[in-house]
Amino acid sequence: MKHDIKNINIGDEVIFKSTNLQSNYDEYWTVIGKSGNRIMIELKKGGIDENWTIDITEVLYIIPTGKK
Repeated sequence: MKHDIKNINIGDEVIFKSTNLQSNYDEYWTVIGKSGNRIMIELKKGGIDENWTIDITEVLYIIPTGKK
């Protein structure tokens, strides 16, 4: 499923495609920023504190919890 960057807001939660460089840990990551077709995400849960930047094409699922 393709997602449009316009439909993702700061505070939304996403799951993305894991790669050999990045893993989503089967957890929803919080969107903390957007730039072009890239989104900045963070995961702070269970001792994990990580930040990544991913391309919109890597997003699998979105939970719209953020503010526009």
